[in-house]
Amino acid sequence: MTGTEQRTAAPRPPLRSRLLPEPGPGRLLVLCTAVASLGNGLYVTGGAVYFVRVVGLSPAQVGIGLSVAGMVALVLGVPVGYLADRFGPRGTTAVLALCKAAMLISAVFVQSFTTYLLMAAALGTAEQTGHVARGALVSGVMGREGRVKLSAYMRSVFNGGFALASLGAGIVIAIDSRPVYLSLFWGNAAAMVIVSGLYMRLPRVPRKLPQSRAKKAASAVRDVPYILVAQVSGLARIGPTALALGVPLWLVTHTEAPRALAAWLMLINTLMVVFLQVYVARDADTVPGASRLQRWTFLVLAAASAVAGFTQGMPGWAAGLVLAAATVLFTLGEIWGEAARWGLRYELAPEHAQGQYGGVFATGDALAVIAGPLLVTTVPDRLGTLGWLLMAALFLGSLALSGPAVRWAVRTRVTESEESNLQDAETA
Repeated sequence: MTGTEQRTAAPRPPLRSRLLPEPGPGRLLVLCTAVASLGNGLYVTGGAVYFVRVVGLSPAQVGIGLSVAGMVALVLGVPVGYLADRFGPRGTTAVLALCKAAMLISAVFVQSFTTYLLMAAALGTAEQTGHVARGALVSGVMGREGRVKLSAYMRSVFNGGFALASLGAGIVIAIDSRPVYLSLFWGNAAAMVIVSGLYMRLPRVPRKLPQSRAKKAASAVRDVPYILVAQVSGLARIGPTALALGVPLWLVTHTEAPRALAAWLMLINTLMVVFLQVYVARDADTVPGASRLQRWTFLVLAAASAVAGFTQGMPGWAAGLVLAAATVLFTLGEIWGEAARWGLRYELAPEHAQGQYGGVFATGDALAVIAGPLLVTTVPDRLGTLGWLLMAALFLGSLALSGPAVRWAVRTRVTESEESNLQDAETA
C-alpha cells in the first residue's frame, strides 16, 4: 500500500467524535454535564442579579454567601466522598443532584440575608460535593483508561453549555422581571432532576471496600504527600480567576484598550476550552504526564501574568493585542492545569477510595476560592505592573514546588502488586 493510500485509509475523525466520546456510559455522562451546564449558566449569571434587584441584598452580601458556601463545601467534601465509596458513587451523585434541585426551589422563597445565607450554603455544598461524588462515579464507570479523557470531554461540553445559557440569562436580566427571574431557578431545578434520573441510568458501580488492614488504616486526611499535591495543584486555579476577574478590571481601569474587548477575551477563553481541552488531556492519564503538564501550567501562567502587567501605558490597540495574547496564555494554563489535576487526583489515589481522596483533593481549591478573587483584583490594582509580576512570582514558586511534591507522593504510594501481597500474607 502506498503512502497516499495509507493516508486515504485513515481519514481524520469527524468533528463530532473529537467533541463527544463513543456511545455508551461516557456519552451519557457527557449528556448529564450538558444538561447541568445549561441550568448552571442560567442560575449563576442571573441569580446574583435577582438577589440584588428583587430581594434587596447588597452585592457584598451576595459575595459573602458565595464565600460561605465555598468554605462549607470544602469541609464536607471528604465525608461526602467517603459516603460515595461506602454506598456507591452513582446513587450518591444522583441524591446530591436532587438536593441541589431542592435548594434551588427554596431560593424562590428567600426574603432576607439570613435565609439567603442558609440557602447559599446548602446549595453550594450540594453543588461542590456533587463534583466530588461525580469524580468517583467517572472513575468507577470509565476505569483508569478512560476517566481523564472523559473528564476533558465533560469540561469541554460544560463550558459550551454554560456560555449558551449565560446568553439566555442575559435576556432575562434585560427584561428585569421577578417572574422571569424565577424561571432561572425553576429551570435549573428541573435540569438537576433530569440529571439525577440520567445518573441512575448509568451502570451501577460496585462499592470498593478495603480488603486488607493496610487499606483500612489508610485515610485520605492523613495522606500528607497527597494533600500537598492537592494544595499545589489548587494554586493553578488562581489563573482562571485572574482571567475572569483580574484582567477585565485591569483592562477597564489601567489600560487604554476598548472596554468591550473584555467580553471578546472571555469568548477566546471559552472557544479554546471547548475545542482544545480533550486534545490537551490526552497525555494526562499517567502521573508523569500529569506532572509534566502541571509544570507547563505554572510556567505559562507566570508568563501570562507578566504579559498582562506590561499593558499599562500602551496605546489602546497595542494593549488590546497584548491582552489577547495574555488571554491565550492564561487559557492554556487553565486547560493544562485542569488536565493535570485530573491525572494526579485519580492516579495518586487508591482505587478503593476515589471518593474520599477526591474530597481531600478538592481542599486544594481553598486558596483559589477564598483568597483568589481578592488577590487578582486588589494586588494589580494597588501595585500596577508590579502586582502582576508578584503574581508571576507566585506561579513560579508553585512551579518549584510541583515536581518535588509529586515525586514525594509517588514514593509513598502502595502499588497494586504490594496490596495484593499484603492481602495474600493476611489470608495465609
